[in-house]
Amino acid sequence: MKFRNLIVAVLLACLCACGTPDQAGQGGGTGGSAGSGKEEMREEENTNATAASENAALAATNTAAEEINAWGDSITEGYGGDGVSYPAVLAELTGMPVRNLGVGGEDSREILERSLRYGSQEEDILVIQMGDNGGWRSLDDLIEQYRELIREAGTDRYIIISSTDDPDDFEQIWGYTNEAIGLTDTWYEEKFSEAFGEHLLKGRQYLIRKGLSVNGLSETEEDIERAERGDISLQLRKPEIDNTHLNAEGYVALAHGVYELGKELGYW
Repeated sequence: MKFRNLIVAVLLACLCACGTPDQAGQGGGTGGSAGSGKEEMREEENTNATAASENAALAATNTAAEEINAWGDSITEGYGGDGVSYPAVLAELTGMPVRNLGVGGEDSREILERSLRYGSQEEDILVIQMGDNGGWRSLDDLIEQYRELIREAGTDRYIIISSTDDPDDFEQIWGYTNEAIGLTDTWYEEKFSEAFGEHLLKGRQYLIRKGLSVNGLSETEEDIERAERGDISLQLRKPEIDNTHLNAEGYVALAHGVYELGKELGYW
């Protein structure tokens, strides 16, 4: 009996020292939660520090705008391109969103007024081609309209596309010339170059120099003769429409011209 009582006493003492199974489990759980929580906090701090470092590096190097706004008339809209427009091709080349803000038939004043209603574009890149439908009294007036559009948009990232009309077309507003001007500046290209410098894409000249090769097209004898006169290849035109609008290949080439200039300017 005494021996049995001694065993019971020893067992009770052991139980008191160890605590109940529930208490032991709770104690272990609490200790585990504290350790796990500290580890999670350290991991979160490391993750946040890494993210902050990456964001700072990105902010320091990223010069891309939110989107590209292409302002203009039917050339920008893509008339004659059978569903192809230079803004759509430019979006593919840059990987950036491009808004086609071309409206067929609008003159330069109408395009300017529409852009003024659009609001701030300070985070955007502008690509502008206007004037083929009139809306200006002199070339200086047209240049000032371009400047006002850019100024009111609030951005210094822009590309101006000069006219893609052939210089010997007396029906066009740019004036008639009998000179075989080739790849030298027309009087209006010269004035635009003085006004906008490195921001100017000479559309006519680019299409003559690279329009065919960009599309993998071979130059014909007729193309060579037209180039000597300063005229764009009919392989890039919609001649059944007029001598102003381009076809799908012409718009593809124009997009490449904008893309190349944008890369030089560091826009994308």
